Amino acid sequence: MSTFNESAKRKSLFGRYECWFILALVAFDYFVLYLHRAVLGFIQPPLKIELGLNDEQIGWLQPAFIIPYALSQLVVAYWSDRFQRRTILIYSLSASVVCLAAMGWANTFEHLVALRICLGFAQSASVPAIAGILADCFTAKNRSTAVSVYLSSYLFAVFVAGNSGGAIAGLPAWTLPWGADSVTLAGWRLALIGFSLVGAFAVLLLLFLLREPERTDRDVSKDLGNETPSWLQTIRSLLATPSFLVLAAIFVLFSIVTNTREWWLARYFHDSFDMSLKEAGTFSTIYIQPATAVGMLVGGKWADLWATRWQGGRAAVSALGMAAWVPALLVIGTADSLDYLPAAMIAFGCGLGLYCTNLWTTTFDVVHPASRSTATGLLNVFAFAPGMAAPVVGYLKDQGIVDHFGTVFAWLSVPAALVVVLHAVYIWVTLPRDFRESKTST
Repeated sequence: MSTFNESAKRKSLFGRYECWFILALVAFDYFVLYLHRAVLGFIQPPLKIELGLNDEQIGWLQPAFIIPYALSQLVVAYWSDRFQRRTILIYSLSASVVCLAAMGWANTFEHLVALRICLGFAQSASVPAIAGILADCFTAKNRSTAVSVYLSSYLFAVFVAGNSGGAIAGLPAWTLPWGADSVTLAGWRLALIGFSLVGAFAVLLLLFLLREPERTDRDVSKDLGNETPSWLQTIRSLLATPSFLVLAAIFVLFSIVTNTREWWLARYFHDSFDMSLKEAGTFSTIYIQPATAVGMLVGGKWADLWATRWQGGRAAVSALGMAAWVPALLVIGTADSLDYLPAAMIAFGCGLGLYCTNLWTTTFDVVHPASRSTATGLLNVFAFAPGMAAPVVGYLKDQGIVDHFGTVFAWLSVPAALVVVLHAVYIWVTLPRDFRESKTST
């Protein structure tokens, strides 16, 4: 199952199972990274009160992370196709730990924005590096399954951020000695500092346990097959691939929905259904996250099986998942009670899982192996614009243009429907021309 060569297997303590051990390490890494980026979305009310912020300012904290995170990947993603990814992951996570801890001491909106920008830069190199590692550890026959296991860590991170982050944020302030004086830390600050300590532990695990896997599937007879194509050659290869451009457009629309959901859904429940911070954080994740996990695990196996019979199998699984979003978002946005919300959020979560588990693998089907990390990063570059969804929603709410967050969620069914249409274009128009069959067997 592993693609490591025999000498590497003999050197490894875990032998043929090392690919799964590496998967566990990078999954924990991603859990921590997502915990760091998501926690602010679940501690908005006390943060807003203490720092005197309005909803538009709260909304700007989302693109303050996303824009530098996305745009910097135009460069840093290329590093993972050329340099040691283990080192990149360790430095990236270490920087994330420092930024989040510093955020716990911020006293103004400007401080928070500056630190969120730094957090975006800090985390930007991690996901392309992880994508390259997983592509080398697993083959076309089991990549969707591996990615589904990896992405399960993101689901757990959002749940922990919502449940534990909201619970800690609701605690009374702590007064700590600080030299001759004392310092008072509100609950939302404690959540940030506490989650940064989890990150410090993850850095130690990567430092002592993670090994760099060999690169695979490099065909020197074709386009980018050599080990050192330039950054410009790599970018040109991706932009000249129509299927990749369609996948990028899909990801942009997908990100509009997910960015809005992650930043405002708990707030929607807090404001509209009179929930506490912990209740809103829990309710906004308790149905979606487990359903997404099921969608990922089922979608990964389903896609791997279907892809052996039909080259459009992976994308078809994704399209079915996105089709479930349309009615789910309409129900979430128009509900006047909690009666139907659990079913809608379960449908949303299942659809999210079916898409997420196949995002990278559909991309790997059409891009050259020497550009995998760059392709992953470039998808995020295209998706930086959806980061503006959060402040736009906040502005519309502050100005009274929309008086209810539910209206926003109902309208998100429109980009969800467009995603389904673009999947059909990918499957029937561009994929037949661009498809690459992996030469590596499991």
